[in-house]
Amino acid sequence: MKSFSAKNKSLFPYFGVVIVFILSRVFYDQAGIRFQGDTYLGYWQFIDPLLLKTDLLRSVFYLHSQPPLLNLFTGIVLQVFPTIHTEVFHILYFITGLILASALYALGIKFQFSPWLSAVLSAGFVISPGTVLYEHWLSYTYPLATMLTLAGVSLYQFQHTQKNYWGFIFFSLLAAIALTWSLFHIVWFYFIAVFVYILSSSKKKVVLTALLPMIIVTGWYAKNLIQVGEFTASSWAGMNISKIATFRIPEEDRKQMVKSGELSKFALILPFRNPSAYLKLLPDTPVTGIPVLDEPETSRGNRNHHHIVYVEASNNYLKDALHVIFVRPNSYARSVAQAMYIYFHSASDFDLLGNQAPTQKVDIWWNRVFYWQWESYETSVERNVNVSGLHIGWGIVLAFLTSMAGTANFLWKRLGQLTEPANLLVLFMAFNILFVTVVGNLMDIGENNRFRYVIDPFLLILFVFFLKNAASKFLASPKSRLSGKKLY
Repeated sequence: MKSFSAKNKSLFPYFGVVIVFILSRVFYDQAGIRFQGDTYLGYWQFIDPLLLKTDLLRSVFYLHSQPPLLNLFTGIVLQVFPTIHTEVFHILYFITGLILASALYALGIKFQFSPWLSAVLSAGFVISPGTVLYEHWLSYTYPLATMLTLAGVSLYQFQHTQKNYWGFIFFSLLAAIALTWSLFHIVWFYFIAVFVYILSSSKKKVVLTALLPMIIVTGWYAKNLIQVGEFTASSWAGMNISKIATFRIPEEDRKQMVKSGELSKFALILPFRNPSAYLKLLPDTPVTGIPVLDEPETSRGNRNHHHIVYVEASNNYLKDALHVIFVRPNSYARSVAQAMYIYFHSASDFDLLGNQAPTQKVDIWWNRVFYWQWESYETSVERNVNVSGLHIGWGIVLAFLTSMAGTANFLWKRLGQLTEPANLLVLFMAFNILFVTVVGNLMDIGENNRFRYVIDPFLLILFVFFLKNAASKFLASPKSRLSGKKLY
């Protein structure tokens, strides 16, 4: 058992993280940062707030455009706290931030960082302007970053202790992630589960702890297959990919391709338009009697992006997009490169966050010092068509390349030791970094740096881990290097 003084060596830095986190939030609130709650309830991912308050369970059950958890969570808060829901959201996201800080600190400890180094990394990440902006924005991005970081800690603990409850926590977090953002597809979930099963010393424990979360995720996909004929968590995939494929070619070219019959008429209508635009092309769309599926607009006058017509419309967009990718691969490759350009912007360099004015100067210099991004606040329109080295976070590029190259080298030397908790954790983290990078930039364009924020905690920890390893090898005595002494 550790001595009391040994425990304190680990606890004091952690308490320092908590104190820094709380004080930073006081500072940011004094600077004018406000939680963006009610403002964003009209955004695309949300069901009509009126339905969330009056028809929650039925609306969520018939939801085909999004996984259910964000709307279910939002609806519960709106119903339980109808007059103070913004304050409640703020408190819950504040708690989420504390959990993220704790999980980041724990990850550092798992990688054998000193408690103080773990504390500095955790505190630095959670006081960054980008993190604070996401914490004050009612969206799934911040909770996802927290859940994924916590999943990494849980996986290590499960492999290390072989305790069933750690396995159940890990797989439950994976299920929650898959049921919050459709990018984390059921294939992603099953792939990780299979890998953990193969590398586990107790395969029975993996099956027992993964079974219920896997049934729940599979059940949601099956529900959509029965209801709308799509085995998916989101019927928007075709519209998303059309943004990076079909609508990146000139309008005149699209008109000609529609005229020749290569593309459908959907190639002339920007994706995510009002349902009425699609109902003209799809007049046989059924009326279901379910408001979330039938109403073209919400009670706030916004487009209802969960209308049943989006299912068939998205299928048409998907067919067009795949055809464009096949016949114009160079155009698609340029679009993916543009998405990667956006991906390596600072996470705070994102129009929809709002709330940026109070910390603009701090944010600009934070980006310059820590991300090596000299210019910030490129508009969504500008970053979709321009490329400027001044707007790229070269520090983020370096962290990504170091993490990927470091992981390949690290695991190659330990192919026979992947069952060790730390090695499995490196594999899990690197896989998620690569997965979000590849899938996010192949499937969509515009919000790519927001996508990356979800795996930024993993990027930070792996980057520092491999730098630390490289420094240790460089500083090791020639005798130690020749003997091949293990540094981790």
